Amino acid sequence: MRGWTIALLCVGAFPSAVQAAPPIIASAAPDAVAVTVYRNPDRTGGDMIYPQAPQSFALIAETRTVTLPPGEVTVRFEGVASGIVPQSAILFGADPRERNRDAALLSQKGLVDAFTGQNVTLRRTDPATGVTVEERAKIRSAADRLVVETSRGLEAIYCSGLNQTLLYPGAPGDLSAKPVLSMTTRDQPGGTVTITLAYITTGFDWDATYVGTIVPSGRSMSVLGWLTLVSADETTFLDATASAVAGKINRSENTRDDSAQNAIQQARSLDREFGCWPAATTSDLAPPPPAPPPMAMTIDGDTIIVTARRVQERLQDVPISVSAIARAENLGDLKLYRIPLPVTVAAKSQKQVAFMVKDRVSGQLVYRSRIFGTEPENPKMLFRFRNRKQDGLGEPLPAGRAILYQESDLGRMYVGETTTPDKSLDEEVELVFGDAANVTLESSEEPGGASGTSRHIVTIRNANPFAITFEIEFPDGGDARFSYPAGKLTRKPGKRVWTAVIRPNAAKTLKYEASPFYQR
Repeated sequence: MRGWTIALLCVGAFPSAVQAAPPIIASAAPDAVAVTVYRNPDRTGGDMIYPQAPQSFALIAETRTVTLPPGEVTVRFEGVASGIVPQSAILFGADPRERNRDAALLSQKGLVDAFTGQNVTLRRTDPATGVTVEERAKIRSAADRLVVETSRGLEAIYCSGLNQTLLYPGAPGDLSAKPVLSMTTRDQPGGTVTITLAYITTGFDWDATYVGTIVPSGRSMSVLGWLTLVSADETTFLDATASAVAGKINRSENTRDDSAQNAIQQARSLDREFGCWPAATTSDLAPPPPAPPPMAMTIDGDTIIVTARRVQERLQDVPISVSAIARAENLGDLKLYRIPLPVTVAAKSQKQVAFMVKDRVSGQLVYRSRIFGTEPENPKMLFRFRNRKQDGLGEPLPAGRAILYQESDLGRMYVGETTTPDKSLDEEVELVFGDAANVTLESSEEPGGASGTSRHIVTIRNANPFAITFEIEFPDGGDARFSYPAGKLTRKPGKRVWTAVIRPNAAKTLKYEASPFYQR
């Protein structure tokens, strides 16, 4: 009998040992936020960012003020980035014990899932009378098709083509209109505290674009560099401290999880058309709208039609405030470009900020041809300069695109586009931007020579009204060995370069021999 008494006492004491759930404190928005965008390390300088799905990430640091009761508390951080990687979250100012990404969003699918099996109100237009009516309905399924049960039986709604909607008695408490990260703290004394939440989020990227204008002599150019920050996230960060990090970084596989994005997509998706009959036909498609009329605008008192060239020319002349230019800072082996003014990193948007303004970068406009196999390629134009302060630059160049113009008697003219990889200080930079203008190359082969050896004659003609510098590059190694005129070539890493200055409306000739590499 004593054993039964002890057992009953243990059973009776068990419920009191169950601890109550920690209280929930909501933090609606951060007091301050910093957004640091990292470039996709797998994207080269010539690859474009896909704005709808950028493949890189950002580091978000939010400062929030919360009032906590003593003990364990669950803090709901509302308004975090929708692409947050939960396992990367770090909390400063409170000791977290547990963290969760709440993917149940206040959306159409979230409401349907929450009210499956419950009564709602179905509002729709009666097809016979055209009158809007309301009736009681119960949601039965939302797996692939929204199915409800009414007095008429089971039916899939949104298939009639008429206005239909569901009215819900309220919003469940576990659904949030904004992305939410919740963290449960350890036992703490409570009070009003300032905490910092830092985390990695996907769906960001940035790119560099350089706009250069070469002077008529080809001896220098001005450079204007732009940072383009891209966000595909659904959260807007107001008055943020924004930065971009240049250079290639190593990223842990643990932070490549994009399940947050998948959760957002699943929460927002409820197929309203697929499977409905009758389906749309080509006759249902509306004709495309007419093209808008040309836009007229006034510049310097003259009314003109907006064209790409004129707009670009005028944009080049717009002064840029020095205080608004992002400056480079050292970040280990990387470079951080911090925007000096607070900016709004808007949801699903792009933002451009100047990070480089150079009035004169000394260099040289060069016409060049490379030898492939044994024959020269068609001539290309390039602008070459050394990235150092005494030549007017002396700053790291993040990988990106370059758009080049040249001043002429007719004004600023577009000459071409190119790309550049990451370039460090004191490194040679070559911007190859297009086919040579008014410069032609003719190549012929002479008979004779040893077995397997070919003799080549290259004639370069300059039809420009100015002198040009022309180069032909011969690769070291490869499938052929070359014999050149003695003392006419300069050795560079992996190649030898023949250089000549060709006067206006003049020509130069180069002769060389090519033999198989195995011949000595």
